Amino acid sequence: MHKPIFRFIAMIALLGFTTAISNDDFAKKILNSHPQADRDGDGVLSESEQATVVQQILKRYPQVDRDGDGKLSDSEMQNLMRMSAKRTRKSRPAGSRKSPSENDSSSALLNQLRLKGELDIEYRKNTSQQRNKLDFIHPKNKVYEQAPLFIYIHGGGNTGGTKNALYNKSPLILKELTEAGIAVATIDYRVFGQGEELGFHHLFQDCKDALRFLAKNADRFGIDPNKFVTWGTSAGGSKALITALTESDFLPGEVSGPQTEHTVIGAISFFGATTYVVPELWQKRLERFPSRSQSKAEMMLKPSDGMSPEEIKKLISADQHLKSDSPPILLVHGDTDPVVPIELSEHLQKVAKERNLDVKLVEVKNAGHGFSKVKGNPAQPSMTWDETQQLVVQHVLKWVQ
Repeated sequence: MHKPIFRFIAMIALLGFTTAISNDDFAKKILNSHPQADRDGDGVLSESEQATVVQQILKRYPQVDRDGDGKLSDSEMQNLMRMSAKRTRKSRPAGSRKSPSENDSSSALLNQLRLKGELDIEYRKNTSQQRNKLDFIHPKNKVYEQAPLFIYIHGGGNTGGTKNALYNKSPLILKELTEAGIAVATIDYRVFGQGEELGFHHLFQDCKDALRFLAKNADRFGIDPNKFVTWGTSAGGSKALITALTESDFLPGEVSGPQTEHTVIGAISFFGATTYVVPELWQKRLERFPSRSQSKAEMMLKPSDGMSPEEIKKLISADQHLKSDSPPILLVHGDTDPVVPIELSEHLQKVAKERNLDVKLVEVKNAGHGFSKVKGNPAQPSMTWDETQQLVVQHVLKWVQ
C-alpha cells in the first residue's frame, strides 16, 4: 500500500473516529490526504475510485478482511483504524505532536519549482468550516511591473474539494505561468454539508470576495487588478464563469469598497455548469443519477436571503450574465460527461454566438467527467490531462499579452 494511504488511515484514527463513518466522510478524508485517488480530477471520489483505494488497503492488510468477502465493512474499518493508531503511536518520538497537513505537499511542490508562496491567507472572516482562505504564488520571473493574476477555483460537487487540487493535478500550469511572469492564486470557499446553513449563491459570493480581496491587496501582492484570469474545474468551472462575467460588486459580501474593483480578462471552465435555468439540459444527469440529483437539488436549490430558488438560479447561471463587453471564454468538456452534460457548454456557446461573443468550446472525444475514460468504450479520450493543461497555458498567455 502506498504511504499516503497509510497516512490517511492514521489520520482518521488519530482524529478520533471511534464510531462508523459514512461513505461520504470516508471519501472526503481520502480526497484530503490522498488526492491522487481522484483519477479523473473532478474533485469527487466516485464509487469506483473509492473501491480502488479499499482494494489497496486490503492488499496491504488482508487480515482486516475478517469475513473474507473482499470488502471493507464498517467494523473492519474501525479495526484497521485502531491498528493504524497503535502503529503511529509507536513510531512517534516521545513528546512530539504532529498532525497531517495538506500544506505539506503544496510547500514541497513550491520548493521543487523554486516558487515563493503565501499559504492559507484569510480573505474574509472564517466560519466554522475554516474554508475562506487562499494561497498566493508569486511569479518566478519578473516580466511585468504589475503581474497578471491567474485564479484557480476547485471542483468537488459543491460539497467538497480543496484549493490544493491545483498543486496535485496541475503543476504544469503553475510552472508555465509563473515562469511567464504571471502570479497564481488558488482559493477555497464554503461548501454544503459541513454544518453551515447556506444558500447556493453564498459559494459564489465567497469566490467574488476572494477576487475583491486580491484586488484590494494588489499593491501588497504586486498584481494588476485589471488583468485577472479565472479557471475552474467542475463546480469550480461555474464559479470561474460567474466571477468573470459579473461586476466587481456582484453578490456583495464582507469585502467591499472602491479598491476592490477588478477586471477579469478571460475565463476557463472545465466541465462546469453554465446554467440552472434550462432544466432540459440536465436531462442526461437526471436519467443517470436520479436519486443523487434530487437530493443535491433539495440541499442546494432552496430559498435563502429572501430569494426564491428561481431567483438564485438566475444569479449563478453564466448564460444570464453574458454582455456585449464580456471577456473571452474557453470551455473544455468531455463529450459523454454524465455528471455535467456537454449540452450545458454547447448552450453557452450558442447563446454567445448569437451575441457575437468570444466563447470557444473544445470537445474532448471519448471522455466522461474529468476527461475520464468512458466505461465500455475501448477508445482513449482524445486529449490527455497534460494536453488540456497546455490549452489553459496557451489561452492565458494569449489573453494577458
